[in-house]
Amino acid sequence: MANLITGVPGFIGRRLVEKLAPDGKPMFLLCEPRFAAQGEAFVKELVERGVARPKQLEVVQGDITQEELGLGANLARVRLETTDVFHLAAVYDLAVPEELARRVNVLGTGKVLKFIRSCPGKVRHHYVSTCYVAGSREGMVFENELDRGQGFKNHYESTKFAAEVLVERSKKEIDTRILRPAIVVGDSRTGETQKFDGPYATFGAIIMGWLVAIPGSGKGRPNIVPVDFVVDAIAAISKAPDTAGKTFQLADPAPLTSREFVDLVAERLGAPRPKVSLPAALFRPLFRVPKLVELSGITPESFAYFNHYQVFDTTNTRAALEPLGLRVPPIGSYLNQILRYYRDRAKLP
Repeated sequence: MANLITGVPGFIGRRLVEKLAPDGKPMFLLCEPRFAAQGEAFVKELVERGVARPKQLEVVQGDITQEELGLGANLARVRLETTDVFHLAAVYDLAVPEELARRVNVLGTGKVLKFIRSCPGKVRHHYVSTCYVAGSREGMVFENELDRGQGFKNHYESTKFAAEVLVERSKKEIDTRILRPAIVVGDSRTGETQKFDGPYATFGAIIMGWLVAIPGSGKGRPNIVPVDFVVDAIAAISKAPDTAGKTFQLADPAPLTSREFVDLVAERLGAPRPKVSLPAALFRPLFRVPKLVELSGITPESFAYFNHYQVFDTTNTRAALEPLGLRVPPIGSYLNQILRYYRDRAKLP
């Protein structure tokens, strides 16, 4: 029987396939037609490297926003053979327009759930959400909490929340694990990443000497985790006992404050630390200057997190992973690798 994985050839999706391949279980990699060639090249690479067996991995063209996932002639076979669905496909951009976010994140998740219900055998669902379904809530956010009447800072948060509501409701009939990564950065060993978004803009601003003042108190706690931990955790939780029906926040239980994070990055880069804090309101007009946003890479959407205080409970995650020796590494232990990879490849002004 087979795994069905959406979100290939995305950064996390590719790594999850590589992580699961040595188990020997066949996998259907659901790729949009425009990404099918990349998917095929990826499969060829894994076979040539000996990570996967020939014919173990199969790219199937489809689209999660279409009826029956757009699987066409492959539908009956994929439906019959699938025993585990890893649903990673989503739009992760904080500035995503609402219509696109709703179509992919909410409608697409609904189509995946409909596909699972249509399968003749029992199918387990491993759904990749985000810690930021917590939206505008402040303070401690527990793994078993979802709808607390919160607002949202952007359409990414609101649509991932709406999608998780659908998945939560489906737990009554589908064997489900919900996995909520925090802010995912590159590999803790190599620094490798697919794109420089999120906290990477802060790295650039520090390198170029533009972050001369901290906006506000810097009380936010940017919760950063490396991609290899996230992939290891998803794979391990999918196989661990006593995980069905639970939600797992793949987060740092003791994140730095925004101020501490900026100071640490500046120290590692040998750059000046911001010496003063100014009211956050003084910074907001800067985001009305398109050229400044373009040069700095810091967007209004990411700025909203700088002073937003949230901490994510990881009780379920630690219970599942610590017996296996898996823990979130402290950011100071791998920050140099992340910064080195960024500095060597980013095209800074």
